[in-house]
Amino acid sequence: MTTIDGKWLFIGTDRRLSECSRIIENHGFEVLHYDGNDYTDELADILDEFSPAHIVFPILQMEGAIPVEKINPSTILYPGVATKEWLSPFNEAGIPIRPYLKEVEFVWENAVLTAEGFLLEYYSSAKRRVSGEHFHIAGFGKVGKTTAAALSSLGGSVTILARSADQLGEASAFGYQTMPLPTGTVDLQGILVNTIPAKWLNVGTDSTLRIYDLASAPGCLRDNAPDEYYTIHLGLPGKHFPADAAKALSEALLRMNSR
Repeated sequence: MTTIDGKWLFIGTDRRLSECSRIIENHGFEVLHYDGNDYTDELADILDEFSPAHIVFPILQMEGAIPVEKINPSTILYPGVATKEWLSPFNEAGIPIRPYLKEVEFVWENAVLTAEGFLLEYYSSAKRRVSGEHFHIAGFGKVGKTTAAALSSLGGSVTILARSADQLGEASAFGYQTMPLPTGTVDLQGILVNTIPAKWLNVGTDSTLRIYDLASAPGCLRDNAPDEYYTIHLGLPGKHFPADAAKALSEALLRMNSR
């Protein structure tokens, strides 16, 4: 097991990051939290004066990029959502990069928190119980699986929509109803929970399908789709369970450094 040395810098306004910085500090590390999502003169000064060995970036890609010359080549970077273009200068400079959104245990823990967060959103907006309701879930990845499990455990009826034959087969094996993801206008009634991060959904102008979108931007609605019954719910773990989400993130960061 390797020793985790050096100072930690957390960047971001998300409460999960401030909570996570506190947890890491409680482990005995020197920690600083920068409460911002973009590169500024203040952050530049922090990098020069604090000289972190570990930098944890916001959940979503920060505005602007830190110049490579501001980072020690041995500093380890922990991005959340980040494009290849944004990461490219760091990769070219040979700076170690460990994306925490690819740490398997953290992703599953985050999916469970997302499913529970959706239940809170559903109860708050629908003012209805889950038992006896029929939910269509688009996608059967980690969030789709945990959401389906949460709904079915409370007596909800679940139909899984997916393109992948493997996902449809797996969903069927778990006892869920299944149907291929529609390619044209969707004619469904009731409730749809989307977990697919792509613009795949087109509903008719008279549709009353209630859509909860749990996937990342740009959302699932195609440009010509009405949004009267559509709401997007991003960052549910941080919104509803910041302490639990921060604990999961801190454990993931420490795991990534001890393997």
